Amino acid sequence: MSDALAFPALAASALTQAIGFLYRRAEVVLDRRAELREASEPLPPEGVPEVVVGDPGHVLDFDPAEVTDERVERLETLMEVLGLYSDNEHLVEGQDERLRRTLGRLRTLLEDVYGRRITFVGEEERPVSGMRIVNRARDVHGVSRALKARRVSGDANPEILHTAEVVHPGGEMTSVEVDDLL
Repeated sequence: MSDALAFPALAASALTQAIGFLYRRAEVVLDRRAELREASEPLPPEGVPEVVVGDPGHVLDFDPAEVTDERVERLETLMEVLGLYSDNEHLVEGQDERLRRTLGRLRTLLEDVYGRRITFVGEEERPVSGMRIVNRARDVHGVSRALKARRVSGDANPEILHTAEVVHPGGEMTSVEVDDLL
């Protein structure tokens, strides 16, 4: 899919799972933002539906600073539209362009908040769900690393964007440094 906001055409049952998954993630983000739920308060285990490909991370693993006022407003608007489908599953249809555009927009917002890709079945050309690291620097005088880890699973699938405008003499850019690949 070339459109960043595109969402795959899925069977109604898979689409219903995708709606529930994204809707729940958005609810948790908004609840945490509104301080309706304390950061230390545990949530019931999240079942990641089979329609999600890869590791979307834990529902609470997001940076609250990424939940800006603008994003809250957009999340609330998108959830309002999805609420119709969530409450009326018989309306869910895989070819419904409005629904797919809404899901694509919600996914993009949640990916920004979580710093992770969220990929669904049927998106073969899209990397599987997983960690996304963006490290942009203007000037590098010392060392710039996007990811430094002691141990990383061989199943990890991070997407790393590590750029600099200028690396000065003596400066170093290392995108990934891993001591032990499991």
